[in-house]
Amino acid sequence: MSQDNKYKEIIKREMAKLTKPVKLHVFTCKEKRPNGSQIRECMDCNQFMGLLRVYEENSNGMLKIEELCIDDNPDFAKQYDISRVPTILFIDNQGRELIRYLAAPQGGEIQPFIQAIFSFAGAPNYYEATIKQNIDRIPPSTIKVMITETCPYCPQVCTIANNFAIASNGKIRTIVVDIMANPDIGQYYDAAGVPYTIINDQKTLVGMVGPNEILRALIGGNIRVQY
Repeated sequence: MSQDNKYKEIIKREMAKLTKPVKLHVFTCKEKRPNGSQIRECMDCNQFMGLLRVYEENSNGMLKIEELCIDDNPDFAKQYDISRVPTILFIDNQGRELIRYLAAPQGGEIQPFIQAIFSFAGAPNYYEATIKQNIDRIPPSTIKVMITETCPYCPQVCTIANNFAIASNGKIRTIVVDIMANPDIGQYYDAAGVPYTIINDQKTLVGMVGPNEILRALIGGNIRVQY
């Protein structure tokens, strides 16, 4: 079995377990030909959507992927500050963005993405109690996790950050960035290695970090974490 087929089998097997409805928004675009007279589909977006359809088609109808062309939905794109495509958004019932993916959920990133979908749907969240106990000490925050598809440690950091965001009721937002697909972002943050985690564009956590380190960075200082 090829590696791609192996990954597809993982997606199919895991998504079949989803029992609650989930909706994700994905921004894509169309590209104009050099003469500006014709429009063709964005190749990266087509491949990206093809991958996401594997998740959707194997979810027993529970996962809905809503594709939005950035040019056809300018107000929605402006509301969520969409500046590049493809972009996946996890938006809660109050219209709050909890998680943003500037990364394809493939390879090692399959499991954290699936876990985010299940937590978003209401499955038990391992970090929910800890986040709720400390939520008053956490300011509105953004966790940016720089990753690559081949990084063996990135999935664990993504899982923590995603579950923190889902448990926070909109107070924490997570952005997952593949720096190979978005090299300018990696260069901007000087992300020489991954995982590379940035808290509120101020604090940087390099390498494999656990929930305690991320939570302390969110709260500030070496404050004792409550459990």
